[in-house]
Amino acid sequence: MKLLLLISFIFTISLFAITDEQLNTLQIVRDVARTVPAKNGETYEDTLSAICLTESSAGKNLIGDFNKNVILTKASLGVMQVQVATARYVAKRVESMSWILSMTNAQIANRLLTDIEFSARIATHYFIILKDTREKYLHSVSGYNGGMVNMPYYSRVMRNLTIINKLKAKKKLS
Repeated sequence: MKLLLLISFIFTISLFAITDEQLNTLQIVRDVARTVPAKNGETYEDTLSAICLTESSAGKNLIGDFNKNVILTKASLGVMQVQVATARYVAKRVESMSWILSMTNAQIANRLLTDIEFSARIATHYFIILKDTREKYLHSVSGYNGGMVNMPYYSRVMRNLTIINKLKAKKKLS
């Protein structure tokens, strides 16, 4: 019982720690995600919001892999922590995103860092590709972070999904 109360307290604290700017970022991600359905017609705005919270704390950390001395165009970038190579992969697989192929790596990196909708659109298409090609939800979520089964990452996303659901219940996200 004490553990349950502690977990509830931590989630409540987390809700209050989310700024208006982070809520705006999460809402943009949700709005974009609603426009890209999987083959079954389902959209994954809740999952992608939780991934955004997991990857960048909803925009607080825009450059990943920074401590690994990775050059910027190889790093994970933007609110969804997308790599330039992933953007190119999506552009090759999704006709409506093929215009990205004419951009330089630096231009893609700049857009990922500065354009929330761009980052969210690439991430959404990437997640849908994963969802449409992998049988299990666990494998799709894990795949976003580069694996087939990544339980630590999946667990963080699921914890953040609980936060997203609480934000929706409190009408802070639609």
